[in-house]
Amino acid sequence: MHQGYILGASELFTVFFVMVGPLEHLMPFVRTTKNMTVDQIQKLSVSSFLIVVPVMTVMGLFGRQLLHEWKIPIPVLQLTAGIVFFIMALKLLIGKPEVAAVEVAKSDDPQIDPLTMALRVIINPYACGTLIVLLASSHEFERTLLILTMLIANLFLDCLALRYVRILMGKAGQIVMRILGAVLGIMQAALAVTIIYLTLKMMTSAV
Repeated sequence: MHQGYILGASELFTVFFVMVGPLEHLMPFVRTTKNMTVDQIQKLSVSSFLIVVPVMTVMGLFGRQLLHEWKIPIPVLQLTAGIVFFIMALKLLIGKPEVAAVEVAKSDDPQIDPLTMALRVIINPYACGTLIVLLASSHEFERTLLILTMLIANLFLDCLALRYVRILMGKAGQIVMRILGAVLGIMQAALAVTIIYLTLKMMTSAV
């Protein structure tokens, strides 16, 4: 727990790495860009990054305002976050790809639209829901800035990974990514259970 929050900076970074990091996007991106040149891939990764950052930021802030208007208690938001984190951790461990990502990956068009790539491969409902809940649970500007910073940092790492995707997805790279995915999935599952446990403890003690 960090200054009244269950998630500190390192935990936030880990959560966003699982939610919007390259682990889930590399393989669909490889399939999608199989007919593209290296230069086209690099331009696509940067363009997608420039689209994703403002879109997710606006969606997160708008969703936070909506939750505040609904007057949902903070413990309920934290419990919701724990459940979402746990589902995403299981998804990472099971390794089931997003349907939308698979559909885009089937395309043989050598000129993939950056907006399509951003909205259908990089952005996912789990990430958006997580961002909204975390922002809605923030009590001050510094905390909100930290959350957005951890999000953008991971989106930047995602951009770098997609930029050099053909190097990362070599045989050695795939093995490393699978191991990293399993480790992070277990860590996030444990973190999710911890959030649920602490939140329920706080809720029962307040009764």
